[in-house]
Amino acid sequence: MANEFARRIIDATFNETDVALPTADGTSYSTTIDLEITGYKGENYELEITVPDLTVTHLPNADTLTVSVLAGTATDPTTVIADAVAVYTGAGGAGATGSTTRYRLPSDCDRYVRVKFVAAGGTGDMSAVDAVVGLRF
Repeated sequence: MANEFARRIIDATFNETDVALPTADGTSYSTTIDLEITGYKGENYELEITVPDLTVTHLPNADTLTVSVLAGTATDPTTVIADAVAVYTGAGGAGATGSTTRYRLPSDCDRYVRVKFVAAGGTGDMSAVDAVVGLRF
């Protein structure tokens, strides 16, 4: 959930990263982002997640790509803090239109964060397509 007053400063130490999307019924993860702060975060941290247009080969009719945000105290976080921040569904024999989604991290978010991409439906292969994940504050 983005805030229209949020700043759009790109983090200097965590540059945007490309994430290969999953194959049929697969899961892929972004690089883990270390916020380097434990406890309350006074700054407005946001994740910017960009998924490109997906063709019918990537995302056939009724197949889905679900984007979630994970956080935790370990370097490979597993706790879902935002399920389905974006869902793409193949339809009309045309795949799905890509978009950019912003998710504001809660002020009590754990130190490590990453984005999870889950493909469901069985027949599409998006592994040749990259999403982009970036930290904004």
